[in-house]
This record gives sequence, structure tokens and C-alpha cells, in this order.
Amino acid sequence: MARERTLSEQAFEQFPQALIIVDREATVISLNSVAEHLTAGRPAADILEVRTETGVNLCAPNGALRRALRLGTRINTHFAYLFRLRTSDDPVRVSYSVSPLRLKGKTPDGAVIAIHDVTPELETIEARDALMLAASHELKTPLTTLKGLSELLLDFDLTEAQRRELLQDLHGQADRMEKLIGDILAVSRIDSGRISVDFSRVDVADVVAHVGEEVHPMLKGRTLKCRVPENLPTVMGEARKLHQILVNLLTNAIKYSEPGTQITLSVHSEPSAVRFEVSDQGVGIRREHLPRLFEKFYRADDPAVRRTSGTGLGLYIVRSLVAMLGGQVHVKSRHGKGSVFIVTLPRAETTARPRARVAAVAH
Repeated sequence: MARERTLSEQAFEQFPQALIIVDREATVISLNSVAEHLTAGRPAADILEVRTETGVNLCAPNGALRRALRLGTRINTHFAYLFRLRTSDDPVRVSYSVSPLRLKGKTPDGAVIAIHDVTPELETIEARDALMLAASHELKTPLTTLKGLSELLLDFDLTEAQRRELLQDLHGQADRMEKLIGDILAVSRIDSGRISVDFSRVDVADVVAHVGEEVHPMLKGRTLKCRVPENLPTVMGEARKLHQILVNLLTNAIKYSEPGTQITLSVHSEPSAVRFEVSDQGVGIRREHLPRLFEKFYRADDPAVRRTSGTGLGLYIVRSLVAMLGGQVHVKSRHGKGSVFIVTLPRAETTARPRARVAAVAH
């Protein structure tokens, strides 16, 4: 019997949700460590001061605790409700259930309240909704353009040169949509931890050459200079992911640079790493925006940035992929002068070859 009591006490204490036991007068008898953490050092009774957005208190006559004790049945709330421990506190989003406890007879002698912090679940839902909203907004522009161009091709007699120009515009809008959809799928895989990394020795010069070929049609009056020294060591990583990292950085540099300016991709060998630098002479980034630059959906509140379409996903993808490859990324920038994005990846000869793995990156 003593052993069973000990096991029950351990189960109560180690339960992953906040548990509070109260008597019929709603006096707290016991609470576990998760509940204590939720009170943040305040009196235990404060944890019962949760309120719905409509102001209904857990202990109010029509609240969940009183109803559970009165009816003798379990009462659950939906996780979408918003609760506050005190009106002056930041919101703590939780769901809870109240289950009556009986020692003898049918009348409840108390209740156990289980409180679950649903903030992570709601943040996931909000991130998904934000992704869908951003995708819808960004897809609307190329779709509208595609529709307009196709109507021109169908409804008007055009010269061969005019038709070719329209078809080139159609192709460009299709490329834009393909890039956007690719970013959305990449973010989905990153956030769900479904990206596998097949580590191998990567020929940097070969990747840079293919990257240059891919971004060349985007330059439109800008120049791209690639500086890759001979006898460059290989890096330990995956060629496709390094390719995506560099394409994303160069695409950003092109988007925020005026025609006639130069963009440079340079590669340098260091004792234990290979450093990639993508520099431009574009609009630059204000200092206050730098700390949040790699956050998902973040776009600087700057007219020079807002004039250019984007979802704020490209740099988030870069940071996530660099982390998966065991590297680091940071940026130096002067507003109105340009930016330099720097990525370092481990050299292959200084890294024990790891097995292929599935990387889950949470930021």
C-alpha cells in the first residue's frame, strides 16, 4: 500500500501537465511542479484565477470548477480559449479540464484540475495561417499577370516580336510562382523536421558554377562576379542544399539592388571551414532590423524593402539549411550602401563524416 502511494505521488509530481487538487470550497490542497512553475512564484490560489476572454472565472458560480462539483461530471474547455493568471500579466493560453473527486458516496469531495499550456499548438496554427496568407498574397500578383498576358495573346493579333515578349513575361511569372511554391514546401519540411541531409564531400567550385548559371537570367542589367580560388577544399554537406542557400542569397541581393550595380559571390578557404560571401550595392538594412532578419515572415519596415515583393521566407530557409549543414550565417550591412551575407561551412577534411540523418530545426 505504501509502495502504491509512493508511485501515485511520483505520477502526480511528474505528470507533464499542471495538476491542482482542490476541496469543495476551492481551496488548493496540492499542486505539482508544473503548476508551481505556472504560478511563477505567486500564491497557489492564483492559479485558479484563470479567466476566459469573456471574463468567466474558473471558480465563478457558472465556472467550470463549480459546475463540475455541482453536476459531478468532468468539464473540459477548448484550447482556443485565452486565459490570464492576472489581468496585469501577459496572456497565458491554456486549456483545462476539471474532474470531480469522491472519497465516499456520490457527492464530490473535491476536484482535480489539469491545465495545459497550448501556446505551442496555437503558435503552430498561427504560423500555418500566416504562411497561407503570405502565399495567397504573393501568388495573387503573378496569377493576375498570367491571366492578363494570356488574354492579350488570345484576343489580339500580335506581331511575332510582341508574342515573344509576352511569352517571356509569362515564363518569368511562372518562374516566380515556382520559386514561391518551392519556398513554401521547404518551410513546411523544415518546420516538420522532414528534411533529410545526406552528408558527403561537396565540390564548392562546381556548385558555384551551377548557381551562377541559374541566377544569370535574373540579373537584368546587374553584374555578377564569382571569385572562387583554385584548389579550394571540399566542404562536408550536401550539394543541393548549398546550391539552395547560395541561390536564395543571390536572389535577395538581386531583388534589392538597382540595375547597373555589381553583386559578388566570393569563396575563401579557412583552416577549418570554407567561407562564402554574397555582397551587393543595394538598399542595405537598417541596424534595428538586423536581429530579426532571419525570422520566418520577417520583412523590414522600410519603403525600399516594401517596394519589392516577398514573403520573408528566403532568409529563414537559408538559416535553417546552414544550421543543418553544421555551419553559421550572419550579415553585415549599411543602410543605403549594401549588404554582405557570410556563410561558413566545415571543411570535409576537418569533419568526421556523419551518417545521413533527418534534421529537425526549431527556431
